[in-house]
Amino acid sequence: MTDCFIERRLPISVVIATLGGDVLRNTVEQLNRGTGLPTEILICIPESDAANAECISEIANVLIIKTRCRSQVAQRAVGLLKARCPYVMQLDDDVILPPDTLKGMLDVLIAKGPSNVVAPFFCVQPSGEDATCYRHGLLGFVASCYYTLICGASFGKRRLGRIAASGIGFGIPMSSGTMRIVESEWLPGGVTICNKEDLIMGNYYPFPGKAFSEDLIHSVLWRQKNCRLWTVLDISALVDVTVESFACKSVIGRYRAHAYVAKMVRGSVWRTRLWLVSYCLLHARQIVMQSFRFK
Repeated sequence: MTDCFIERRLPISVVIATLGGDVLRNTVEQLNRGTGLPTEILICIPESDAANAECISEIANVLIIKTRCRSQVAQRAVGLLKARCPYVMQLDDDVILPPDTLKGMLDVLIAKGPSNVVAPFFCVQPSGEDATCYRHGLLGFVASCYYTLICGASFGKRRLGRIAASGIGFGIPMSSGTMRIVESEWLPGGVTICNKEDLIMGNYYPFPGKAFSEDLIHSVLWRQKNCRLWTVLDISALVDVTVESFACKSVIGRYRAHAYVAKMVRGSVWRTRLWLVSYCLLHARQIVMQSFRFK
């Protein structure tokens, strides 16, 4: 381990649940180019896919953890149990952190103290645009009416950073106000950092297959543990936002997760069902096209 590495090292364990590949190498290399870099990066990958992580096994602070499970939350739980540092960050394998982000998040967390969780503001790569859209004017009014009447959200800007009665979460845009560190009811799970004692251990996602909206469930569990959740609008992370085409499995997965969250926050599963119907109506053309495709 080089002297340069030791000088830049921060007391952080980064846990990444992944299936491996080129995107993972890019994420890890960008993470290690920061002004501060983590003491350890725990790569949690299923045994059957372990060969996909060999491309980064030679990096000094990387530890490959082969898991028997194949699920984002379950894989991550294995890594969290093995984390050795006093501060732990979970990171998605397709999120890029600018050079000052890791140290900036740690500084905010140390200032806030235990029982706090910190996340950055998300920008879309490569454009750097705000990943959270909030419409103004007539379209914004119509959108607010939809989210309030259908999803059970607070009207207008009052819904930002909150979880609606339907179990759907709304993000915080960069232009949300003058406060640059904003408390919210949930945090996107792509990047979060907390004290080790505040970790939510175990596989808390109750459904098989891909974990939809697991960050909402995670956030509710944090708040039940009396942790406060903060978004730092002056610290960014880059994420590739891909517009997901309509797929029945995806919609069912999202519905199950949102309905589960609605129960957790004592919301309304009927609101979740109303959202599901409206979502399917908005995508009716794609449903018809898919039905013809599979005949």
